[in-house]
Amino acid sequence: MKKEEEKEQAQTATMLTQSVTRALAILSCFSDEQPELRGIDFAKKLNLTQSNVSRLLTTMVTLGYVEKDEITGFYRLGTAIISLGGIALNHYEIRKQALPELHELEKGLGLGANLAILNGCHMFYLAHVDSHKSPRMYTLIGRKNPLHCTGIGKVLLAYQESGKVTELLDEAGMAGYTDKTVTQQEQLESQLELVRRRGYATENEELALGRACIAAPVKGRNGKVIGGVSISGPLSEINLPQRESELASILIEATDRISMKMGYITASY
Repeated sequence: MKKEEEKEQAQTATMLTQSVTRALAILSCFSDEQPELRGIDFAKKLNLTQSNVSRLLTTMVTLGYVEKDEITGFYRLGTAIISLGGIALNHYEIRKQALPELHELEKGLGLGANLAILNGCHMFYLAHVDSHKSPRMYTLIGRKNPLHCTGIGKVLLAYQESGKVTELLDEAGMAGYTDKTVTQQEQLESQLELVRRRGYATENEELALGRACIAAPVKGRNGKVIGGVSISGPLSEINLPQRESELASILIEATDRISMKMGYITASY
């Protein structure tokens, strides 16, 4: 009798685990390209029956993780996800310490200011302050971008341990986004060496035409790079040929202040 109970408990646990896995898979189906999906879309993407998907979606709607438009029948992420996202963001100490500096950079320069960390083989935005001159209609927070063709991405790569750069690039690839994107690691390595010498990185129309940025590292208590901050904008506003030195100096001062708030202390002799 005891063995039968244990077997039944194991089967129940397996079913619950399977349900949780499928529910998380449903959430992962949403993207910037597909912010709204039908039940049949989930079924096709996840190779599940519509009845299974329907039951999961009903539960997720009840809990607030998904919302359903009763007119169109499409599902979108619910407010519970936004609440959890806020909790997660507020947990990042680097974000709390960097936000005042980002606002000061935008206020003083009129350029967008960003904070990102390494997440897997991509850079992940934790904070973004729009330029008041060209505010976006969407948020960068929570988005990922490639490492090889972004200012912060290059900063994060430049200070990795030996061999890690190749590992990250092999995993993510080096896709070309414009005719200025560097797609060969050897060429990128020379850029990373320059980043280490100067203490900052630049990106000029490598990810998107008409835009450029400068990025600098944020260090933690142990001296390791834990994130990067960038200032970005249209070519006409950031004007790298004439303003690179000025902007880099201002940015490095800001990232040094953030690093100090994060416990990094430079040695003095």
